[in-house]
Amino acid sequence: MKSLRPVTMLQFILIISTFQISVAFLSIPRELARHAGTDGWMVIFLGWGLAALASIAIVKLMKYNPNSTILELIQRYIGVWAAKVASFIFMAYYLLLAYDGYMIASLVIKLWLLPSTYIYVLVLLLLIPTFQIAQHGFQAIGRYSEIVTMLSLWIPFIYVSTLSRAHWLYLLPLFKEGWFPVLSSIKFMIYPMLGIGLVLFLYPHLVNKEKALPAMIISNTLTCIVYLGITLICYVYFSPDEIGVYNDPVISIMKSIEFQFIERVEVVFIAFYLFVFSCIWIPSMYLVSRCSASLVGIGQERYHLAVWCIVIEISFFLYRPSFIESATINYTLNFIGFIMEFALPACVLLYVAIRKKRGRGKHT
Repeated sequence: MKSLRPVTMLQFILIISTFQISVAFLSIPRELARHAGTDGWMVIFLGWGLAALASIAIVKLMKYNPNSTILELIQRYIGVWAAKVASFIFMAYYLLLAYDGYMIASLVIKLWLLPSTYIYVLVLLLLIPTFQIAQHGFQAIGRYSEIVTMLSLWIPFIYVSTLSRAHWLYLLPLFKEGWFPVLSSIKFMIYPMLGIGLVLFLYPHLVNKEKALPAMIISNTLTCIVYLGITLICYVYFSPDEIGVYNDPVISIMKSIEFQFIERVEVVFIAFYLFVFSCIWIPSMYLVSRCSASLVGIGQERYHLAVWCIVIEISFFLYRPSFIESATINYTLNFIGFIMEFALPACVLLYVAIRKKRGRGKHT
């Protein structure tokens, strides 16, 4: 096996957390408000618990073969053809995630910043830095996540400044319609928590593997703190009747913020948030190229990455998506993401544990 470029604990945490926050940050207040009302912020705690359980299963699974990815683990315990099938499935899954990220980012840019620019032109501009970073693997992606986090530290202070016009009574009474809307809305926390599946490929690169589970818990906690903060701010700023109407309440709230040196804060926010957006498609495109190279068995990963970048660009040139298609893909990813990052690792863990217990596990 080729030598792995190490990833520090901080990079490990930030890769997962920025992947989760990247796209879902803009939509989570709206989605939770539409399905659970102003009690939607409680669903975030349930999402954190679900992600914590999945994190435990993933870490326990990867400990069976700590220096290999999920593909090599499947090949060892199930077989070569199973590994090929898994490569194809993971390739398709992360390609869909990358496509969804490009689609949402380009639609937001076109709506708020560059309405006259074609979407495929915007995607082309986003693909160029994607290739430059993703071709160097997880170590470069980890360093990029650190830079993005530092560049984004000013954003929370902007949102906190809106609390001067907050109406905290909008949150009362709690459980307006009972427990059912809160419990039934947990399915809408699957998409915002997608990213824990990165550990299936990232685990071998981690320097201190024994701290993988605490790092995942920290990462999920940071993500949920960000979700909880922006959700509560939107809920106390917009009335209960307004919050579900706005398509992008996280951006719309910035229209009320005024500074003497900046006229439109939302423009600056979107421009900077493009760095955060990229934290979903850069790791996804790298994993697409990695799974593609593993599936085909020939060619370097960077060549596969170049091919898939061209495929993404051609797809946006031939098909112009809208916010409706974006919402449809998001709902689809709730189901697919649950299977890929929550159910699949648990099933593979159960299978491997049974084989190990019966003493039939062996190296291929």
